[in-house]
Amino acid sequence: ADGGSPADSGSDTAVRTERTEWSRNEVTWLRSLLQSYPGSLWGNRETRGLDTDFAAQTYVETNIEDALSRDVLNRTVHLVVLCGNAGDGKTALLQHLAGRIGIGTHTSEERIIEGRTDDGLTVRMNLDGSASWRGRSADDLLDEFLEPFQDGRPGADIVHLLAINDGRLLEWLEGVGQRHGRETPLTTALYDLLDGQASVPGSHIRFVSLNQRSLVGGVSDDGQPIETGFLERLLDKLYGGDHAAEIWEPCLTCSAQERCEVRRAALTFGPDGLSGTDSKDRERCSRARQRLFEALQAVHLRGETHITVRELRAAVVYVLFGVHFCRDYHEGADTLSPYWDRAFSPESPGRQGEVLQELVRFDPALEAHPQIDRHLQRERSIDTAGSIPRYPGLTRESARRRAYFEWTESHSKELTGDPHALDLARGRHLRSFRNLPIDKEALDELRQRLCKGISRLEDVPPQALERACVVPLRITPHTPTETEFWVEKNIDAFRLEADLPPETAGLDRLHRQASLVYSYRDGREERLRLGAELFHLLLELAEGYQLGDVSTDDTFAHLSIFVQRLVREDDRRVLAWNPMQESSLFEVAAQTIPGAANPKQRITIRPIRSGDQE
Repeated sequence: ADGGSPADSGSDTAVRTERTEWSRNEVTWLRSLLQSYPGSLWGNRETRGLDTDFAAQTYVETNIEDALSRDVLNRTVHLVVLCGNAGDGKTALLQHLAGRIGIGTHTSEERIIEGRTDDGLTVRMNLDGSASWRGRSADDLLDEFLEPFQDGRPGADIVHLLAINDGRLLEWLEGVGQRHGRETPLTTALYDLLDGQASVPGSHIRFVSLNQRSLVGGVSDDGQPIETGFLERLLDKLYGGDHAAEIWEPCLTCSAQERCEVRRAALTFGPDGLSGTDSKDRERCSRARQRLFEALQAVHLRGETHITVRELRAAVVYVLFGVHFCRDYHEGADTLSPYWDRAFSPESPGRQGEVLQELVRFDPALEAHPQIDRHLQRERSIDTAGSIPRYPGLTRESARRRAYFEWTESHSKELTGDPHALDLARGRHLRSFRNLPIDKEALDELRQRLCKGISRLEDVPPQALERACVVPLRITPHTPTETEFWVEKNIDAFRLEADLPPETAGLDRLHRQASLVYSYRDGREERLRLGAELFHLLLELAEGYQLGDVSTDDTFAHLSIFVQRLVREDDRRVLAWNPMQESSLFEVAAQTIPGAANPKQRITIRPIRSGDQE
């Protein structure tokens, strides 16, 4: 009587069949991927160290592992200090290094690792110098761990490796100085290294600041393009590396693959075994990856967010795999977003983290282009360019995001004449900013354009802008006047350079700022720090764009101070223009006439031509 009607029994059978379907096609690797994202509904066990097989399998080596393992085994260094923020990968790096130099596999819970290499080197590691352990305070553990190095190079055949946050290390240094009653050679060296000074040649201490590391690309000394090998390897590892085809094989026969956003992203970003074998598919995958890397580089170049390993992995996992598991796609969940919306849309479900928040600022949907926007949502017809993809079923915003990843430069050039017409929001000049350290030939042109942008920040007469080889800087009078005054600076007194972090063996470097440097006649220098946003705005001004009220913006406050300091150098010679004689320019100069008792000052005014330099 309680067995239910035949209809009910049939319904139960259908449900069981559906569950069997998604269970059979379940990709267990995907669950571990989702657990790499802190905002996942499936837990976050993959967000610390190398404590699971999945974490170890998806660990991506950088050049620092090669440099440290070589120096440790060769006895070149005896104390290695890894500094950085939470999530910078300090613990995972030491765990990986322990296996690489032959002292075994360890979990982060062990905290203090000790072992001996085959050739007799004693290795000790503190995986987190900021925390207490087994009833002992962090200070006690650090005192003991660093004691062999207090008075210089140790006599024993040992090497100690410490992972610690910068602030916690500084706190320990202040405390140990009080406990010892003096500064030791170790504390003096660590103070200098924390202050940014270079290591002493031949030092037994290797200080590595992971805050200076770039995970999204690095510059080389030979002028080659920005190297993105870490990102390439990260994507390949997340898809399973050499086992990718085997891992994702269930997707090939899955009944939900047509609506599966994980599958869609895999066909766009996955390794060759997933995205197809013909050259067209590989080209599309390479293009999509490049565009994703450019977006991540934009976050770094903006300079407001330090991209840690944890944040980067989480952001990439969210964009490529989302937050939904196989059963959600089989059951038809309502909140399934495609990868292009997960990359940029502030409304994509489950979005969190600083990197993803920064990506919203660069959303291609924040800008518009009439030809592109009309084409994206137009139905295919024989009168329009048939080779350029269009997405009539999407909103304008979603279509622009998708085209950012899938369009090639040739698509954009064919439609608009400009290969970069569809780009990141406010990203027209990001490529130039990124390439400052490697594109030496472009520095002179960019320097002149930036100076022109500074000149246009405040109105100066058109004749002032026509004068060659000078940079006009307007003088703002205390009271309003009809006459406009400005000074001129020689364009050759300016230089442009990227502010690269100090070179450290094994760390990829990519700048977050550049400097426009002015050299005074007495040899002093004035620096204007240029972030990516100010760089972009000055180049826009140089091209004739106008800005609204920016008087309260901190960025422009620094720019205003820079200009005022330059203006004060030439306070005895200024140029002037009055609308009563709008075709004429005048030089106003003060000249001191020496005298025995009362030297006098003479003010001279003389007309000059707009083309004159003197």
